[in-house]
Amino acid sequence: MAGVENGFQLVRRGALAYLQSPLLEAAGVAEHAFSTRLGGCSGGAAASLNTAFHTEDDCRSVLENRRRFLEPWGYTPEDLVAGIQVHGTVIRTVTAADRGRGAVPGNFLGECDALVTAEPGLVLTAYAADCLLLFFLAPRARVAALAHAGWRGTLGNIARNVVGYLRDHFAVNPGDLLVALSPGICARCYRVDETVASLFRKVSWEAPPFLFPAPGGGYRLDLARINKAQLLQSGIREHRLADCAWCTSCRPGLFYSYRREKGKTGRMMGFIALKPASRGKAGPA
Repeated sequence: MAGVENGFQLVRRGALAYLQSPLLEAAGVAEHAFSTRLGGCSGGAAASLNTAFHTEDDCRSVLENRRRFLEPWGYTPEDLVAGIQVHGTVIRTVTAADRGRGAVPGNFLGECDALVTAEPGLVLTAYAADCLLLFFLAPRARVAALAHAGWRGTLGNIARNVVGYLRDHFAVNPGDLLVALSPGICARCYRVDETVASLFRKVSWEAPPFLFPAPGGGYRLDLARINKAQLLQSGIREHRLADCAWCTSCRPGLFYSYRREKGKTGRMMGFIALKPASRGKAGPA
């Protein structure tokens, strides 16, 4: 293992490379990871570990890449659940009956940008190439969630909504949650126009370090800082929140970036799965 940056660690297994949060790992009740573009079989703009069907990649390559990525934990693509991400704020609870929804094209769970489960061995997945993925874990309640937060989801408070959903539907105290933010595009690389900037001003994210003028026009938007602030405002304790300094746009050798590649690229996968009781014991809560 090598390369810790603000809460995430790069792990290499042969040609495969992925990132994990030591904060989540230490809890001992769930398995999780965020893929890189390394270790797959795809070619062209999607080279090499593209995990999403909504690209120009061949479906057989996507399935093989998913298999390779999940194999170290003993999971298969048939164990995963995936929604149709629409940059919204819809949250869905998934159960054992949903296993495999999203494993192949045409069998997705439906439109949603956050998944929640209390079912062990069910692999929640989300996909990104600049947007943030938010990993949630309630060790005592044994509940996990995974959310996709681009600028629209961030504007719609998806981070706070997931915290509220876990509180209302699973009786999870926000102070008991562990949360980790995946790699995403950094503010230096993320330029938005006046239209988007004005929307964030209207909801009070109008000043540095969240939003600030960019050289040459437009604005820099810091999605990670805004999501972190939203989570803290929702009752997440700072020592139970892991942010991330890995920028998807700054590191072309490691990550796909929708902005950098002007839409012609692959996607990384994030997953989180609760361990069966026999495979894990909760660490310090």
